[in-house]
Amino acid sequence: METVGILVFYNGSWVHKDNIESYEGGEAKGIIVSRNVTFSELVDRIYKITNADLNKYSLTLKYSVPLSSSAYKHLKVEDNDDVQYFLKYSTDVMTSRVTPLLATLKVIEGHGIHGCNGIVSIGNSNAPLVVVVRDRNEVIGDSGTENGVTGFNWKDWVEDVNFECVENIVADFCVPRNEEEAYSAPNVHPHRESNFQASMVQVTQVQYENPQQSSWTQMDTSQVHLVHGKSVEDIDYGGGLSCINWEANFKVGRVFPNKIALIKTLCLAAVRGHFRFRTVQSGKRRLCVRCRQLPCPWRLRAYKVGLHEFRVVKYDPFHECDLRYLSSHHPQASTGLLSDSVKRRFKDSRTIYTAGDIIKDVRQNFGVTISYSKAWRSRELALKIIRGSAEESYALLPSYCYELERTNPGTLTYIETDVANHFLYFFMSIGACIRGFKCSMRPVIAVDATHLKCKYKGVLFVATAFDGNRNIYPLAFGIGDLETDAAWEWFFTKLHCAIGDCSNLVVISDRNLSIENGLKRVFPEAAHGVCFYHLKGNMKASFKLKKRDPILGFFVRAAKSYRLAEFNRYFSMINNERVQTYLVRAGLHKWSRAHCDGRRYNVMTTNIAESINSVLRFARMLPVVHLIEEIRNMLQNWFSQRRDLSMKCKSMLCPDLGEKKLRKRLDAASRMNVVKINDMEYNVLDGDMNGLVHLQNYSCTCRKFDLEQLPCKHAIAVCRHLKLNPYSFASSYYTRATWAAAYAESIYPVPPQGTWVIPENVQNVNLLPPISKVMPGRRKTQRIPSKGEDSRERKCSRCGVKGHYRSTCKDAIPVTNKKQII
Repeated sequence: METVGILVFYNGSWVHKDNIESYEGGEAKGIIVSRNVTFSELVDRIYKITNADLNKYSLTLKYSVPLSSSAYKHLKVEDNDDVQYFLKYSTDVMTSRVTPLLATLKVIEGHGIHGCNGIVSIGNSNAPLVVVVRDRNEVIGDSGTENGVTGFNWKDWVEDVNFECVENIVADFCVPRNEEEAYSAPNVHPHRESNFQASMVQVTQVQYENPQQSSWTQMDTSQVHLVHGKSVEDIDYGGGLSCINWEANFKVGRVFPNKIALIKTLCLAAVRGHFRFRTVQSGKRRLCVRCRQLPCPWRLRAYKVGLHEFRVVKYDPFHECDLRYLSSHHPQASTGLLSDSVKRRFKDSRTIYTAGDIIKDVRQNFGVTISYSKAWRSRELALKIIRGSAEESYALLPSYCYELERTNPGTLTYIETDVANHFLYFFMSIGACIRGFKCSMRPVIAVDATHLKCKYKGVLFVATAFDGNRNIYPLAFGIGDLETDAAWEWFFTKLHCAIGDCSNLVVISDRNLSIENGLKRVFPEAAHGVCFYHLKGNMKASFKLKKRDPILGFFVRAAKSYRLAEFNRYFSMINNERVQTYLVRAGLHKWSRAHCDGRRYNVMTTNIAESINSVLRFARMLPVVHLIEEIRNMLQNWFSQRRDLSMKCKSMLCPDLGEKKLRKRLDAASRMNVVKINDMEYNVLDGDMNGLVHLQNYSCTCRKFDLEQLPCKHAIAVCRHLKLNPYSFASSYYTRATWAAAYAESIYPVPPQGTWVIPENVQNVNLLPPISKVMPGRRKTQRIPSKGEDSRERKCSRCGVKGHYRSTCKDAIPVTNKKQII
């Protein structure tokens, strides 16, 4: 009599989610019935499986038929014709997959209800799991299946099972494999004789305290199976080189989204399992691999189902590999596999993850040794996957600028190209920054440039201001090829378009001649000052001065002196005529505090551009669009944080500058004597050089009141004497209201690229990367230090000797004699 196998799912329920009806929960069991079985015989068999009472529960049988890639029809089995059609469909039509029979039990009215919504829970959910282990040629007794596809050969399975020893064998498809067991070595099957016959079935019982419910949805072959609750696309191969207990979980019937995903999973399983495989057959519709060492029986065969998916049709998981041929090098540890494993590390642009780190992590987690070149290629490929290529970034720049201007009104972006549409210059100024500068900042702008480290190199131009709380206020950014006259003039031209004509404007920079030439052409009325930090570094490098040389100390004191007499005294202490001549030519007598007027205050001591360059030191390696997005994200965070600080501030002036200085000067002012000259002028005796304060002119002979536009200690002493409010003599730039107005507006992020709606004229712009020149000669391995930069001598933390690092230390650690405590 011809028999067929039927996979029955029971003790579950139908769930409606996202307009899709699916069968979830419950248990599964395989039964063998006659090909001519009737509907009543099938129902009696299922009632016997569930141990349900025929008089108390009604049984509903269904199975799912795919109509298209996303539509399914659930057919009921209600009579003998339905049973025969189901058997015909499952055995003759759907030969490549198993079509389960889905059983639902409901309580008949008038009887007690056990469960909810009329769905009855039959059987013990904590029952032991019975796993049937068979011959190695076919894996059929797996612990479970996702999506209800098993691929069992029911006819052969029945012939090998001894039903006299095993009763009610239930394959619980809801319990996954033991995930606590690390996939560190392949399963080894015992050797067998050549004349091996079918062995007896062994039954193993495993108890799970909290078995998981199975979730099965009837899907077409184009759907993807779930692996431990995740789709194959969501699985990160390698988990960032930290998946100690990762398991390939191959099984007959498992579907992969495409051939590449299957091959990567095979490679990762081989690396984790310390074995190697070779491809026997590979084509558009099939893939067959086996273990490299013969006669090892490990093999896997998969066929294409649907549009791109591949299904495993045969799999033998056992190994008989000879351990004598193992090696620390693994051919399956390819660059693509390693890049998928380490790409998670590069999502943060500030992460420093070198090729040497990849080599160490691969050895630690996989036990495989890779070369430096392979680690470098995997790193570059991971960066390309996460951030895209530099060419794609330049092509995306016009669309990104359009979205940036749309989400942040008032934002200005300019892109300059050559005749062949190659990138030349870029300018960006956020609308919130422009409006905040015009209403809340002093007209003092610091400009500087720093080199980019991406594929096409270049220079990043920065223009920043200084708010009332001693914070950097970025105004504009630009990208160019080099610090040339043409590049700086173009940048200043676009900066003039952003801020317009600004009265009493002061621009601070280093002694770059291109900055000075471009500033004269675009801002002829603006004053140009030299940055104190750069001037000190240039002087230190030009005359080879040491870090603690007295000349540097006298220079700092002279530059920071407010009184002319004090400046002349410290300048005369620089007993080197060459240094004095250099400082005079550099403009120290013009831009020191003792010589400049109020609008030029502090231009000699601000190092704003250098500070913001240090913030962006990691972003300089990113492609151009990612670099701009990193700058925008930085501005967004700064505006949000400083807006919150200004709202929480309770003082009249900004806490870190105006309020702090006034409170510090109040202690000295309380010990001074005030002598009235007239209603507006007062002579304050401080025991040193004294100070003549003029309240109407907001001035004092110490010049701090004039330059800082904050009451000096002499002016505070007069306010205490006259019982006046010292805050009324402070400039509005230092007030909390002005500080809050500078960050009142918000900077909004650019939406994801998939949601962009770009006009056709912007999409048609084909922006090409800049034409880069490769300089001849060997590449430099060390960074060229800036002028005046101190070269710190490293000291090994292992042996304590200077001149090398711990990673390159080759010296033996000396043994020190320790005193024994008696």
